[in-house]
Amino acid sequence: MPVLVYSLLRILLILVAGAGLYLAGMRGWLLVVVAVLVGAGLSYVLLDNQRRASAEWLAARGRGRTRVEDRLASDADEEDALLDDEAAPTQTGATAAEAETGAPDGEQRSDGQDHQETEPDDQL
Repeated sequence: MPVLVYSLLRILLILVAGAGLYLAGMRGWLLVVVAVLVGAGLSYVLLDNQRRASAEWLAARGRGRTRVEDRLASDADEEDALLDDEAAPTQTGATAAEAETGAPDGEQRSDGQDHQETEPDDQL
């Protein structure tokens, strides 16, 4: 919460600078511009401890992983496991015909078609 405290104190300094400049006779859009500049300068000088505390808090918060990153990592791990399971039959000694048809050489599928490969006769 140091960021919230620092932000509120900066806004307060800008408002105080604006009120002081208004009482001094400044008006219009120049009042707003000068008040922001004066408030920024004052916050740099007066709020050094709050600025450092908020910077440290943000840095500490940024070191940790977010829930979204954790979820993306677990989803990627699950997807990799599924892809590894699908690739396993073709890598563990399955023949090319098994990989293409899903059945070993010479076996028929449930649709009654014979998937045994035939070799052409070499007749010269």
